[in-house]
Amino acid sequence: MKTTFKIFVLFLLMISCTNNEKPNTSKKEKKHQYSTKVNLCIQDNKISSDWIQALQGRHSKKFIDSLAKVERPLTQEEQDWFTLINSRAENWNNFKDSLKVPFGDIFINDSTNVFLGYQGYDDAFTTGYQTVCLNLTALTREYGSAKKDKNKVRIDRFFAHEYTHLLSNEWARQTEQKLENFKDTIYWQCMFEGLGMYRSMSDKWFPEGDSLSTIANKTFETLYPTFTERITTIETSEKLTEEEKWQLRRNLSRGPMKRKWGALPVAVWLAMEAKGDDKNLKPWIEMGPKALIPLAKKYLTGENKVKFEKVFSNNLNAK
Repeated sequence: MKTTFKIFVLFLLMISCTNNEKPNTSKKEKKHQYSTKVNLCIQDNKISSDWIQALQGRHSKKFIDSLAKVERPLTQEEQDWFTLINSRAENWNNFKDSLKVPFGDIFINDSTNVFLGYQGYDDAFTTGYQTVCLNLTALTREYGSAKKDKNKVRIDRFFAHEYTHLLSNEWARQTEQKLENFKDTIYWQCMFEGLGMYRSMSDKWFPEGDSLSTIANKTFETLYPTFTERITTIETSEKLTEEEKWQLRRNLSRGPMKRKWGALPVAVWLAMEAKGDDKNLKPWIEMGPKALIPLAKKYLTGENKVKFEKVFSNNLNAK
């Protein structure tokens, strides 16, 4: 569930090209007839054109071309993940209305495609506005057997995460969000990935009453300084090289959970804001990428809060 900078650039282009083609949104409540269609993107023991297209922008052309040449059947473990996902797809339709709550009255497609492929890096990602992609090879590698009870719950959380990304993309298109520079893109990525992670993180990360959970509190001893350093550097630097940009966004939402300096704090902060009712997240979603600064002001602590507020003293105040 990780998203590269290239994907965000492509996403901006998609928004630019489609702003004049917004769906017809009626204020009258529409009763959705949701469907989730699973498509195994393997043909003749090779990845299909759909999976190849889904990987565009996530890997180099050379790497994708090499994957396209590999010919092998699914392993038994990959087949087990396919079976599990196929068995859960209909139930995922029941999640969609509740996942949409923070986004308010936006148009939403009734149909969702779930592409299943093998090979590549990311375990789950999205493409376009209607398609969730799940990598059977990566799921096996990262989480073991699909027959484990915890993986039945995990795959539901993964779908919720990725479907939330589709909702975010749709919301951005319909509200004509414009990310004009590197800073805007990083702020959006923190909020975009944080909201997705809010849907997929396990219970141990959620607040205990009005306080951070034990594991979140401990993890943020490391992540808060990283978050503060990266965001204040991005805010105050007039010109950054491509190498510097790469270093600054590194581990924002990729890599081990406890190193995701952008996505994880935002996910936990949103959980603190929601207080069990996702309607409470609407004001934050409506702010788009700009929500990051007041959200961080509200929840950073100690020296990190002091340093952050010095840089953002003239920005939006915390709620």
